[in-house]
Amino acid sequence: TMSLTLCLSVLVLLPAACALSAGDVVALFACNTSSDRQGFVFNTAPGNLHAHIQSTASPSLVFDIDGPSNATGALIHVWGSYTPPVANQEWQLDPRGLIVSLYNNMCVGLPKGPYPGSPLALMVCDPTDDVQLFSYSATSTAFSLKSAPSLCLQAGDTDVDCTTPPFSSYAYCDATLPIDDRVRDLVSRMTRQEKTAALDSSSPAIPRLAVPALPSGEGLHGVVSGCLPPNATTGSTGCPTSFPCPMALGAAFDPTLWLRVGTVIGTEARAMYNAKAGSMWMFAPNINPSRDPRWGRNQEVPSEDPVHVSTYATMFITGVQTGNVSPPSKYLLAASTAKHLAVYDLEGYEPRTDPLPRPRSARCDTPGGCQRWNFDALPPADDYVNYYLAPFHAAVSKAHVRSIMCSYNAQYGVPSCGYGALQDDIVRAQWGWDGHVVSDYTAIELMQDSVWNDCKPPYPPLQCTPGDFPSHNYTHTVPETINTALVAGTDVDLGPLFNMWLDYVVANGSVPESLVDTAVARFFRTHFMLGLFDDPAKQDFPHIPPSAVDSPEHRQVALQAAQEAIVLLKNTRNLLPLQDPKSMKIAFIGPHANITQDLLSNYHGENTLVNSHSPLQVALQRGWPVEYARGCNICDVVPPGYPNMPCPPGKATDRSGFPAAVQAAQASDVAVVFVGLDQTSEAENFDRNNVSLPGVQEDLIKAVVAAQPNTIVVLINGGSVSSVWTALNVPAIIEAFYGGELGGDAIIDALNGTFSPAGKLPVTIYYPNITARDIRDVDLSSEGGITHLYFEGEVLYPFGWGLSYTKFSYALPSGAAESVHLNTAALASLSSDAAVASFVVEIANVGAMASDCVVLGFLVPRDRSVRRPQQVLFDFTRLPAIAPGETRTAAVTLSLAQLVRIDATHSAWVEPGVYTVLLGDVEAPAVAALHIMGPAALVSGMAWTQRMDL
Repeated sequence: TMSLTLCLSVLVLLPAACALSAGDVVALFACNTSSDRQGFVFNTAPGNLHAHIQSTASPSLVFDIDGPSNATGALIHVWGSYTPPVANQEWQLDPRGLIVSLYNNMCVGLPKGPYPGSPLALMVCDPTDDVQLFSYSATSTAFSLKSAPSLCLQAGDTDVDCTTPPFSSYAYCDATLPIDDRVRDLVSRMTRQEKTAALDSSSPAIPRLAVPALPSGEGLHGVVSGCLPPNATTGSTGCPTSFPCPMALGAAFDPTLWLRVGTVIGTEARAMYNAKAGSMWMFAPNINPSRDPRWGRNQEVPSEDPVHVSTYATMFITGVQTGNVSPPSKYLLAASTAKHLAVYDLEGYEPRTDPLPRPRSARCDTPGGCQRWNFDALPPADDYVNYYLAPFHAAVSKAHVRSIMCSYNAQYGVPSCGYGALQDDIVRAQWGWDGHVVSDYTAIELMQDSVWNDCKPPYPPLQCTPGDFPSHNYTHTVPETINTALVAGTDVDLGPLFNMWLDYVVANGSVPESLVDTAVARFFRTHFMLGLFDDPAKQDFPHIPPSAVDSPEHRQVALQAAQEAIVLLKNTRNLLPLQDPKSMKIAFIGPHANITQDLLSNYHGENTLVNSHSPLQVALQRGWPVEYARGCNICDVVPPGYPNMPCPPGKATDRSGFPAAVQAAQASDVAVVFVGLDQTSEAENFDRNNVSLPGVQEDLIKAVVAAQPNTIVVLINGGSVSSVWTALNVPAIIEAFYGGELGGDAIIDALNGTFSPAGKLPVTIYYPNITARDIRDVDLSSEGGITHLYFEGEVLYPFGWGLSYTKFSYALPSGAAESVHLNTAALASLSSDAAVASFVVEIANVGAMASDCVVLGFLVPRDRSVRRPQQVLFDFTRLPAIAPGETRTAAVTLSLAQLVRIDATHSAWVEPGVYTVLLGDVEAPAVAALHIMGPAALVSGMAWTQRMDL
């Protein structure tokens, strides 16, 4: 870390390569007389005591043993200033060519073999071992290997790549050859151990073959990493940009914004990788639709709607992987992972209590509950194709995502990471995908019936001792588990199983090495597409500097995203925007009024900027006369269910802050109450017990409204919050979500009227009794339905709801046909992504303020005698800054996929019928009609659905 920090500091100040630093490893490279990094002065005191090997590049740095002085395999690096006697730094060059440690009489050598990049390390002295015998030239001040005089020891700058001999002569380093040929050549040169090690998600480097490491990382709404050194010149904190959570980004309904956000994340990931401080293989986006509002990971996904999520996936992934550069690069900016395939939207219902041995991949209905690691999802075929798989199809067919993560749960009785009927037969063979599949953490292990780390050697039979393991009980030995995953097309293990056992089970013949070869080839194709085996000097992305991280341009995108995400739920009496907040008495009340780190949601990198950008801090910085009272905590009064995080009862019911809050409200002209959720009330690993405001937050709102009728409520959360009393009694309500590093600024901008809110709800806000529905029921139409596609009851706020500070009207253009007619036979011959109709709508700003406008296009079937959604969002767009009095037109496009129904035999049909077409918003849209004529017809472009083994 010290070496990296020193190097980065130089990179910030000087664009040249960084100087030799303390901690740089000594390794073997091709001799280069012009490299001072290969120059060393061997100083020997009388009697061969207190000898040291001093670098000519940095004379204060000398050979030093990294770690315990007597440890075999301890690396040799350069370190510190020599001050005798320092045992780790004392050496003797004996006449045979051995470099001997005077501390422990061990020798240095090349334990991994004499190849370029091989690091120098301690070994038991052996004068017959060629990798320990060196020649020293006082003239060139270089140590060369006696058995290979063209190879010399070098300190620092020890990266090898395909421009380094002898690798430059290998076929996999020839950039003119097809990638398939290059991958094949590389895999043929790898040892079994190198191949099995490569299928761990850390993807370690293989210096013997100039293969760089490609570790995995997170990038859900910003790169998850630590910070680079700050840059005083640009004002950069060095921390990766943290955008609003994906649910907030979804509320923007802005594909162009999603492309920009993805581009920033890809750019900063590459900059971090270039600085050796991060990854550019990102586990993002999460594109499981938000089926149930109780799901703990709703903050990670953009919407409940499959078309919305599919569009988000397409734009976000395209940004991450291509950088949206013009002309397009032949290389990827970074690699994106679409997760989690598939039907994953449940964390924990309640613990399983059924005794061992449990039924094979049971749905765990009775006599116990379900968790994500043993749940078996059984959706109807139409939901499976058109809802759960649709975003992944878009990620593959439109965005060409490089990686997919298989989920914890099972599908139709088969754990997802062992479901070859989906991963290989459909995604690869039918969709034409050539990427690699990575498991979710321990998802492979969870296929088997026993705890994997209880599988102790010696082997065979690699049979684990059964234990109380909340798994799928699908496989019963380690070889069976690994073989099942590889045969199903899972290539890389994010958990420990491959790392612990893959090489062993291949070596003993339990798992064919050919399966490993296939997985390695698929994984390394991504490496090649990232340009890791091509000359960096001939690429652009390897030169993205550290200054790209937290650049002014990236901060502006973060602010824009937070502003576009804000949804105005209610604004009676036109309480908003505040006309002159500097001359008003304003009370900021509530546990989120001074929110900082919680604005970052989950899966976020280190961020220091947000620490000075809470709503309260921003308001005070702008000169608002604000009185602050916290009021209460965010803590669930309901006793902890499974596996909700515990909350001390005293904290949950603490009303001691109410009097100060009421006093501040009474003394104000307007009170703003900031409430919502945080990572103790919604998070991965647990689902919510209810959808209400946790703790006594609603009581706080009631107390404030009683003291000050001019009250505004600002909701800050990821998953939705249902507060009926607030909706009925508070005059103005803003949904701000977790807004990221500048979410506080966006809230103040919205309150002040710097912009007009134009976001729309990407989910349905139900009444609290939605929790009566079984969260395990993945059939969208059962139990009264779920999501805007099937829910038939009254809702607090519908999907797509969102007001503005201005007023828009929607109408069909003059002379435009009110009906569109299509024929089933013609439709059936098209691909599912084919555009079949376009609808144009005129949008007029009839209010007094400029504003963005989100235009939604819905299909509503007039006949639901067969199972079909009550409405379908088929397209949307966001128009920027429509001025008062201005009229614009927008076109929304209908694709065949939105008309297709999958029947019980998994066949895709387009059927006759009449649809009402709604264009605009959900309050007062323009209305058109769609007529589909002719007999029902099979859609040939979706024949893959019939291959499903459901």
